[in-house]
Amino acid sequence: MGFVAGLGERGQEIWESLESNDPVRNALALELARTADRLDELDNIIQGKGVLELMQFRVDDLKLNDEVETVVINLKFQSVLSEARQQQVAMTQIVQKLAAGGEDARRSPGSLPENVTPLALLQEKMSKRA
Repeated sequence: MGFVAGLGERGQEIWESLESNDPVRNALALELARTADRLDELDNIIQGKGVLELMQFRVDDLKLNDEVETVVINLKFQSVLSEARQQQVAMTQIVQKLAAGGEDARRSPGSLPENVTPLALLQEKMSKRA
């Protein structure tokens, strides 16, 4: 596959270093690359080097007549630091899945390891607590 449109410099480097023949691993690698690029963009914004639409506004009510002009505006600010923290958590989770060889991604969240019954798993947890 090689080059992926839309990836930044760091994202492209990550993608090229992790790309494989495994579609599950490739999906994780691509998300990791995109997340790294988002973090770079957010870091630039935090440092005052980038541009982000930090403010959104819309006109909710506009009344014009001969005597009075009334405008009601709804204004919202985006939370860049909060988004950066969320992206860091997401990136950490993806790296952990890739480090595990993608096995976590192949297994459904509620699936059990091979040859382990739900009862055996519960008994093991209970014995650890005791």
